[in-house]
Amino acid sequence: MGSATATATSAGLAFAAIDYLGVVSILAYAPGATAAFAILIGGLVVILVSAIFSELNGLYPTAAGIRLYLGRAIGNRTALSVTFTYMTTVVLVIAADAFLIGAAVRHVLNEPAVLAYVWIAVLLGIALAANLRGVRLAGWVQTVVTYTVLAGTSVLSVVALFHVGGAFKRPLDLFGGGTFSGIQAVAFALFLYAAFEWVTTTAEEARSPKVITRALFIAPALIWIVASVFALALSHLVSYSTLHGSAYPQLLLGRAALGTVGELWMLALTVMTALNTFNGGFLVASRFIYAAAREGNLPRQFARLNMNAVPWLAVTTLAGVSAATAAVVFATGEWLLLVSVGAAIECAIYAVGSLCLLILRSRVDRKRPFKMIAGRPLAIFGVVLFSLLFVATAFADPKNSTHFSVAPFTVIAILGSISTAYVLLVVPKLQRAAAARNAAARPRRRPSRPSAEDSDSNQVLGE
Repeated sequence: MGSATATATSAGLAFAAIDYLGVVSILAYAPGATAAFAILIGGLVVILVSAIFSELNGLYPTAAGIRLYLGRAIGNRTALSVTFTYMTTVVLVIAADAFLIGAAVRHVLNEPAVLAYVWIAVLLGIALAANLRGVRLAGWVQTVVTYTVLAGTSVLSVVALFHVGGAFKRPLDLFGGGTFSGIQAVAFALFLYAAFEWVTTTAEEARSPKVITRALFIAPALIWIVASVFALALSHLVSYSTLHGSAYPQLLLGRAALGTVGELWMLALTVMTALNTFNGGFLVASRFIYAAAREGNLPRQFARLNMNAVPWLAVTTLAGVSAATAAVVFATGEWLLLVSVGAAIECAIYAVGSLCLLILRSRVDRKRPFKMIAGRPLAIFGVVLFSLLFVATAFADPKNSTHFSVAPFTVIAILGSISTAYVLLVVPKLQRAAAARNAAARPRRRPSRPSAEDSDSNQVLGE
């Protein structure tokens, strides 16, 4: 992987169809052009995240890097529990994205839910096939699709802005609805960038650690540009009352800007987001699963590679779990809950990453390919900031911006409990089995046969 592919992987994981809905969630707390201001602040905060994960990835540039630096900082068991919970964000984003893409297809083509789900199954199959053919093909698909989606969304948003008359409304009034509303707006703005840091799990596929560092800084900048112009166009051209509760705001913007042509334009881009999200999600998460299995933390079957050096069982399992989760979301329609859960988990992992950097700055005396300026004070700032943002999103009502809810936190607690139970009950058995296999495979030294001279000497000594 070169810089272009790594950047496309990072940006494609973050900029899914759910990002269009994420902008609407920001508008609930930061109306009008204020949403673009919240996205800017979120982007500046994410630059801190980019620096933190760049330094950590430089220390441990492997597919298991996340578990390694967490383990060095807070202990192996806690690290495994956190990383397995964190890994669910990829499946959650894929499932929510699948529902939103299906809803967009149903809206334009007037198809039943079952047929819309067939579309999702086909797109999952395409992403699965591309990944099984190897990282080169998967990377090529990711590069083409991601840059097409980003450019297409930006162009239509700019066209929509030409329809706008008058000044932008409330451009800097971020805390006009209260301090907590402003904090929640920034927290949901962070969700637009969520999962961009997962590109670090492809470190073993990259040409050098610098490739991952470039991707971690360039991808958020691209997302900021696209999300900002989309938010400005959406807030100015479509009323919030129309957007509220809609699962396809991008289609509403397309129709408002260019009529049927604009709606079909955005539908095509929405369908393409499925490929960059599904394909990128399989690419990064499968490498982490492979690394975990290689270390004995998952069944060893997940570490098996096919002829294209792809952990085929990990990719196939991810596709199956994503399809099943998407079916549940199709049946329940609870995609807004996934947005809140994903945003909260991302804030939590950013807080943990900041804590790891703070601890490893003292414990690990090693040359770093990338070293963040003012690392310790910024790491402390990150721990405090992202912890507050976690609380703001974990207890926010995804359906009503003026209410609190324990539903997101409850889901996170359940996922964390399942991961912890697995680490405490299953992982020790897997590691004992791995140790036994390694001991059995280790060649044993045979006792050397005595030479003729030694035999004669022994006979003399015996006499």
